[in-house]
Amino acid sequence: MKDIHLLEEMGLSQNEAKCFIALLKKSPMTGYEVAKTAGVTRTMVYDVLKRLERKKCLKVIEGNPKMYSAVNYKDFVRSARDECSSKLDSLEKQLESLTNASSRENFVFNLSGKTDMIGAFKKAIDQSHNEIYLSAWAQEATLIADQLRAAYQRGVKIYIFSFCALPFDFGIQYTYNLEDAHRKFPNRRITGVFDRQILIMGEGNESIEEIGISTENPMLMEMAIDQMLMDLILHRTLSHFGYLKGVSQVSDYAREIDRFFGDIAMYTDIPKRLDE
Repeated sequence: MKDIHLLEEMGLSQNEAKCFIALLKKSPMTGYEVAKTAGVTRTMVYDVLKRLERKKCLKVIEGNPKMYSAVNYKDFVRSARDECSSKLDSLEKQLESLTNASSRENFVFNLSGKTDMIGAFKKAIDQSHNEIYLSAWAQEATLIADQLRAAYQRGVKIYIFSFCALPFDFGIQYTYNLEDAHRKFPNRRITGVFDRQILIMGEGNESIEEIGISTENPMLMEMAIDQMLMDLILHRTLSHFGYLKGVSQVSDYAREIDRFFGDIAMYTDIPKRLDE
């Protein structure tokens, strides 16, 4: 019978399953009646019934003769489910302790294509609980806006830097709101650090062939956060000292950046990228 096999898969022996099914169909019964109904020998049935009692599959009704009654099947299923869940939780913890976390941190995984990159961002946002550091452009921010909004609504702190206006108003934003940023800057790199547990970086401009990455490496995460913090500090400094008044175009931004660096006597004629 199919139900016997299912009970065996749940950890009952064949004889235990037979006796339990017999008692589910008719309760209470004496040990003799259980043996006769289930097709188990009388010499074995009482040992089987004791095991079923230990497994909380039946109740014993003391008397002369002693009677046996199956527990409610819903209680049996609930108990089996709880036990299975408890074992899986224990297994998860043991497997986690066996996993070499430091070796995972050393891996850098490639993300081939914008679809994979955006998918990785969405998954990381959904799994975030504490804080998100994000440097993004409007085009890519639009694609992950729903996930960011849900994270913000569940209490995740979100810090965002961008050169252009973003398609939402939540989170702590540091944006230059440059109207032509997407036309003047060919690269649209997007960087995110999630709960300081995972770093994702990629290129939003599909015409530029660059492979995105995902990593748990702490050093790379801290470097990414440091870069974003420097962007935020520069933005707040320029804003505080009035350099961003009237700035709406990339040309305005470039002019004011040069003026600011000149005012603080900082040499700025240095390459911004390795290919410059």
